[in-house]
Amino acid sequence: MASFKPKKLLSPPEKGSDFAFPFVSYDIQLDFMQTLYTVLHTGGIGIFESPTGTGKSLSLTCGTLTWLKDYSRLVEEELHETIGRLRADIARLEKENAITSDWITGQFNAMGQRKELDVLNGFKQSIEEHQQNLIQMKDQAVLHKIRWEKKVRSNDDPLKEEPPQQDVTIDEDEFLLPEEGDDSDEEPEADSHKEQEERYRPVQVIYCSRTHSQLSQVVNEVKETEHAKDLRLVSLASRQNLCINPEVRKLKTNTLINERCLELLKKGGKSKPDDEGRSTKKRRKLAQSCPYYNQRAIEGLKNGILFEVPDIEDLVKAGKHENACPYYATRAAIPDAQLLMVPYQLILHRRTRQQSGIELQDSILIIDEAHNLLDTIAAIHSQEVRQEQLRQAKLHLSAYKARYFSRFSTKNLLRINQLIFIATRLEKLLSSDGGKSSRMIQTQELLLEADIFNLNLLDIVSFCDRSRLAQKVHGFAQNSPRELNEQNVPSVRGKVGTSSKGSTSALKSLLMNLEQDSKSKAQLRKDGRAASKSVVTDQENDQQLQVKPPVTNAIRPLINFLECLLEDGTGDSRILLSFDGKDPSQASMKYLLLNPGARFEEIVKSCRSVVLAGGTMQPTEELTEQVFRHHRERVTIKSYPHVVPKDAVLPIALGRGPTGKEFLFNFANKQNVGMLEELQSTLLNLCQVVPNGVVVFFSSYDFLDNFFHKLEDSGNRARLEERKNVFREPKTSGQVERILHDYARAARSATGAILFSVVGGKLSEGLNFSDELGRCVVVVGLPYPNRTSPELNERMRYLDRCLTSSGTGPSPGSEYYENLCMKAVNQCIGRAVRHVRDYAAVLLIDTRYCTGDRIRRKLPVWISERMECVELRYGQAHGMLVKFFRQHKAKA
Repeated sequence: MASFKPKKLLSPPEKGSDFAFPFVSYDIQLDFMQTLYTVLHTGGIGIFESPTGTGKSLSLTCGTLTWLKDYSRLVEEELHETIGRLRADIARLEKENAITSDWITGQFNAMGQRKELDVLNGFKQSIEEHQQNLIQMKDQAVLHKIRWEKKVRSNDDPLKEEPPQQDVTIDEDEFLLPEEGDDSDEEPEADSHKEQEERYRPVQVIYCSRTHSQLSQVVNEVKETEHAKDLRLVSLASRQNLCINPEVRKLKTNTLINERCLELLKKGGKSKPDDEGRSTKKRRKLAQSCPYYNQRAIEGLKNGILFEVPDIEDLVKAGKHENACPYYATRAAIPDAQLLMVPYQLILHRRTRQQSGIELQDSILIIDEAHNLLDTIAAIHSQEVRQEQLRQAKLHLSAYKARYFSRFSTKNLLRINQLIFIATRLEKLLSSDGGKSSRMIQTQELLLEADIFNLNLLDIVSFCDRSRLAQKVHGFAQNSPRELNEQNVPSVRGKVGTSSKGSTSALKSLLMNLEQDSKSKAQLRKDGRAASKSVVTDQENDQQLQVKPPVTNAIRPLINFLECLLEDGTGDSRILLSFDGKDPSQASMKYLLLNPGARFEEIVKSCRSVVLAGGTMQPTEELTEQVFRHHRERVTIKSYPHVVPKDAVLPIALGRGPTGKEFLFNFANKQNVGMLEELQSTLLNLCQVVPNGVVVFFSSYDFLDNFFHKLEDSGNRARLEERKNVFREPKTSGQVERILHDYARAARSATGAILFSVVGGKLSEGLNFSDELGRCVVVVGLPYPNRTSPELNERMRYLDRCLTSSGTGPSPGSEYYENLCMKAVNQCIGRAVRHVRDYAAVLLIDTRYCTGDRIRRKLPVWISERMECVELRYGQAHGMLVKFFRQHKAKA
């Protein structure tokens, strides 16, 4: 579809009300929206830092949606003007041609104008068709809503009416691979690719955040604005979040839910006769297909949600009302949505994005909470597979092959043998550690050492995706647990992959194995009745099993690992082999992405504009160097101060304790008894001054454990408990909610509370310690990551090799190492001062905060501009704290 891009420039509105901002905007909010408006219209890249409590999300949505409306109006106006001008030019040229002698040139010019006019008329027609389609969908949604309301009035509780369950037969064909060209197992799609290409695509805004709760919060904010009246917003999520089938929802993992959903959607196929004309369908039991996958109901739900601005909870509720699947309704609504709300995974991972049907071309991409963007991309594209998983994958594939190989096509049998071969070779690679605890190799080295470099991994992975092999083998394993006994599976050891004479002999054994399987398959076909009886007997034995142990999907980690190997096209990845001397089965190989910026580069090239925003985006140099270094001229960076008054925040960098001992919590001093005693004295003094809640962050769990032991041994814990209720971050996630509840109740009491936490732990990011919960945030030391980590060292070496150093500063690898530390510090600082009437002190305990200009520059602007450095006398800092809290007590 041809597009039309207007040439006129749009000027951002001058008042917050012109952005439909629901409150009286602060100066920083107005500047945020105006700058964002300009970035979007010029096709730029924006990096915005705006502290929590400054209306960041609302500024993002109001600024973007205002531009979107203005731009759509500009496109229509300029298109109309351009078509009128072309018609006038053509009429003028025709008149001139009638009287000129050089009519050939005139006709040529007129022909070019007519061609351009035809293109623009076609584009205008596509816009009109798109608008007419939206009107029809809205009318259908209104009629559907009226019918539903009538149904509600005539029925006390319409939700009691469960949709009828449709019985389907699960048989031996349930887990059999389809023949090539059989697409019965492919996942249903809302629209064909051809239809999507022919449709008019207006500019679409894609809003990303880390969690569904954050996205739901943004949706609820948008509902309170004028934009919600004519906004088509769709929230995307996984089946785990949107599925309303109770039989599927009870499954614990997203993988199991996905597999069960796809199984229920399969169409009941006809039995395929074998070579002797007998039906090969062996009935096992009855189950139900999904009653919520109804195209008509899904279409009605799609039309309804497009014009309602729903969050995830609203979608699930609407799906239950309509007896329609919210997951497939949201997928069907993607092309017609103006604003998509999506979690990181759906955008940042290319395969997941393509499977979801999201089109980035000429879209606006907004990534909120983008402070850890590069680390998130690296984590999403990493994959680990353990030796035990490889052994299980080989076992499941071998048992699956033993059950069905008489019915496999030659091509399918080849692919299964190749997967068994790969699992065997990778397992063997993890069996020889060479006396090392870990080893880092390149992707090509792995392929060579495992003797799998001659295999076409792309064809193998495509086969797995097309046939849904992982789901079929997993379903087979769950339904036939007896057949997974290693004693019942023909041994593949010695058949494939055991040769140590190189790849030639290894591949030769693979081909010999395939030939042997073909002979065995022919023999079994001659004795089909015996095979059938054996299968029936096995099925009867399965039914006698009272309790089936849960079976994990052993094939999926292997396939995911192979997919990662295919992504390595520029040598920007490594494979970390880790060995466990105590438990060899825990040996693993992990795919590491060293250059996440390259993966994001694909997104930047596709999108019209990219916006990164967060409460603490410093240091931004990392993004400009690793992600946008080829687009520097497009980048706009804005860092805004906090909306709270200057006297609402008291940041102090503390270099010494009450006795004058210097604080230097580097690796060598973390066991320093004198320094830990000085820290105890500091916290005791602090708890005398600070009301309500104090949150203290340590750099690691080991450091926190050591401090707590010293606190108890010295008797200072009892003295501390006389001043504050003492809480400590739990090591298990299940206890976090209870600890937070108890801490919040104690912090609001007259005594107050102190909570000891870990940087990068369960309480350092995404939690809200506003008002009484966080009157003081303390960060002890600089939380540098473990320098001995093989992953970290390899990443640093890669950056030193591939990026250019500034010359005067540290190397790119060292810069990355320091940035990891400072981003963690900034996240801890951001837990406090969450709204305009809040106030808190921030205490950074380490002399390096006072002496390191580079470190101070990487703190948030609203902290670095107000920070007081106390290097020599603790009493000076103590006096500041006393004065700070006395003044705020007087204002209360």
